[in-house]
Amino acid sequence: MWFFETVFRGRTLWLPVNRTRLEILAATAIAVSALALAIADPFSRPAETPPRVGVSEVPQPPPSPVAQPQVRPRVEVVFALDTTGSMGGLIDGAKQKIWSIANELASGQPRPDLHVGLVAYRDLGDEYVVRSTALSTDLDEVYAELMQLTADGGGDGPEHVNAALAQAIRGTTWSQGDEVLKIVFLVGDAPPHDDYDDGLNSLALAEEAKGRGILINTVRCGLDEATEAAWRQIARIAGGDFVSVAQDGGVQAIATPYDAELQALNAAIADTVVGYGSAQAQERSRMKVRQRHAMKSAEAAAAASFSAKAGRLNREDLVTAVEEGLALDSVAPEALPEELRGLPPEARRAAVEEKLAKRKATQKRILEIAEKRDQYLERNAAAKDGFDERVLDIVRKQTAEIGVAY
Repeated sequence: MWFFETVFRGRTLWLPVNRTRLEILAATAIAVSALALAIADPFSRPAETPPRVGVSEVPQPPPSPVAQPQVRPRVEVVFALDTTGSMGGLIDGAKQKIWSIANELASGQPRPDLHVGLVAYRDLGDEYVVRSTALSTDLDEVYAELMQLTADGGGDGPEHVNAALAQAIRGTTWSQGDEVLKIVFLVGDAPPHDDYDDGLNSLALAEEAKGRGILINTVRCGLDEATEAAWRQIARIAGGDFVSVAQDGGVQAIATPYDAELQALNAAIADTVVGYGSAQAQERSRMKVRQRHAMKSAEAAAAASFSAKAGRLNREDLVTAVEEGLALDSVAPEALPEELRGLPPEARRAAVEEKLAKRKATQKRILEIAEKRDQYLERNAAAKDGFDERVLDIVRKQTAEIGVAY
């Protein structure tokens, strides 16, 4: 006996077959019948399995787009201020308006990443020729430096403008890239000492700034014609703008119905700061908090608005650092303030999270009130010829080149 293999309804069958011709023919007939039945019953057939192919041959769905982090346009501004005796009014106006300027600049869309630096200059023989504050997102630090500036010295007409330009151009750590706008505001009421034998020349420095992609805008205070001529040349060569303001800067403070609440909120958001780092760093942080509490209402309102928009406070603040990704457990105990140092890790985290929650609630309220204040100021705007308004006009125009709209 032998066996004949066939398939019936998906199953392999082995049929016994004798070796006679008749039996062979019968077995063949059975096999053909079984095959016919299988073909005639498609509903009982197993689903067809597609042939296996290599992975590269299988059609793949298009990859999901990966969300790229949005790069905020970066605006870097250095104010080079003449601090000789005749500039007292402008310096006082700048102290009043630095937060308003920063607040307005932070209102752009997309919101720019604002860095501000400071260069104060006088002349040879004065207490200093140049003193500077590095570019920083920490406006509390820039404000603290600005508050220390007084008007003194000078007196011979021209000042050491070139030392200030050299410091602003060469001594500033400017960022690179197409998304960065680099600006210097040269503010003063006297022309440069191009006659000094120190290798510095105002027009050559303007050319150097242009080559480095740094715009120099010039703000003449007062009516001196020699200053206007020099300022116009510097701005033209360096691709910036020239404007003229009153000797005292012409800034005007406008009180609003929202200032008192924003002043209180400014103190409240300052109280969420937890200074950390070295003893000196923690003392700087405390000084900045005290400074916030001491601000007058209009300054405090603008400072609160800026901080809520910027989403961060001073650079010694542990709450900001943790929100931006610092692992709290990585901070050495000696770098923590006393109120956190003796706590277990869980309690430290809870304390920082509580401060952060209070800050976010305060920021939300600040933004609500600040919007109303901004609308009030827009409706009741005074003449737009003061130092702060002229600076803002220039920056709004120049930030448009990197896609920021106001």
